[in-house]
Amino acid sequence: MLVSFASFLTWFWLLRHYLAARLGVFSFLTALFGMGFGVWLLGEPLEPRFVLGATLVLAGVMLVSSHGWLSAGRAHRARS
Repeated sequence: MLVSFASFLTWFWLLRHYLAARLGVFSFLTALFGMGFGVWLLGEPLEPRFVLGATLVLAGVMLVSSHGWLSAGRAHRARS
């Protein structure tokens, strides 16, 4: 219960400081964090299919998150 409370406090703090549209993408990482902590703290087995799926999820998050950076870089190069 304490972990849930801390995660909600962190989430709402992030929402006050960053755009919700940018933070929404990171909600896909909750399953990865849950599995990672299960492997680390509880000794759960890590299957290759999960690693592949986690890699695809991380690639998708990077793709969506990097759109703003890439478009800003293109605009900067166009002005130069």
